[in-house]
Parts: sequence; structure tokens; C-alpha cells
Amino acid sequence: MTITTTTLDTADSNLVLGETLRPLLTHAMGSAVEVFDTSGPAEAGPPPHRHPWEEIYVVLSGQLEVTVDGSARIVGPGGAAHVPSNTVHSYRNVTDVHFLTITTQGDAAAFFSEVASEVEMNPPDIAGVVRVAVSHDIEFVM
Repeated sequence: MTITTTTLDTADSNLVLGETLRPLLTHAMGSAVEVFDTSGPAEAGPPPHRHPWEEIYVVLSGQLEVTVDGSARIVGPGGAAHVPSNTVHSYRNVTDVHFLTITTQGDAAAFFSEVASEVEMNPPDIAGVVRVAVSHDIEFVM
């Protein structure tokens, strides 16, 4: 058995909807979960959506407002929020924020990488994000 290690300075950097996501551990590395170092400015974050994988956000600094099925909570440093699979959710960076995004089955890493490489993000091409999302079983709920 081998140990997989990744450091922030060697991880890819994916810009998605105003945030930077750096994959630290992915399914392609042989892991059952994926872990992303996520950071972004205040007011960034995805619109309401659902997908077949669970997500966990662990806030390292700043504040993150997480909304699941219409119920919102603000999570600060040291806090975590869990989003069940196939549940409509979104989040908004209340302040500049740094957090870990942890996902289960599905392929969030492939989605983030594809969006970052194929979709204009300045300003964000929302139609392009939605197009890529469909191929990864992600549904935006507008």
C-alpha cells in the first residue's frame, strides 16, 4: 500500500465561480473521498444546486453561510456543515473564507477541473457552468 501525499504548492488551482479550489485528494488518486482546499472572497459561492455526492465544509478561517433545503446557518472557524447527497444546497462566503470541501461518491474533482479549464470565469459564464454540470449529474436549481 502506498501513501498519497499532496501539498498546496503542488496541487492544481481551479478557479470556479470566484473561488479557488485545490484538490488535495481525489478519486483518481485512489481515494474514496475527495478533499479540496477552498478559498474565496466575501459574496462568492455557488447558486442552489444538487448532486449525487455528500459534501462537508470545514471552515478554517472566515465565515461561510450554508443553506440546505432552505435552512441557512453561518459556520465559523473550527465548524463543519454536512450536506446530504441529492439535497438542494448553496453557500455564500460571508467574509473572505478558507475551508476544506470534502466529497464522497461522484467526481467533483473532474467537474471543478473541467469548469476551470473550459468555462470563462471573468465574468462567470453561468450557461457554460450549467452545461458542464449536466455531464457530472449536477442540477442547478434557479
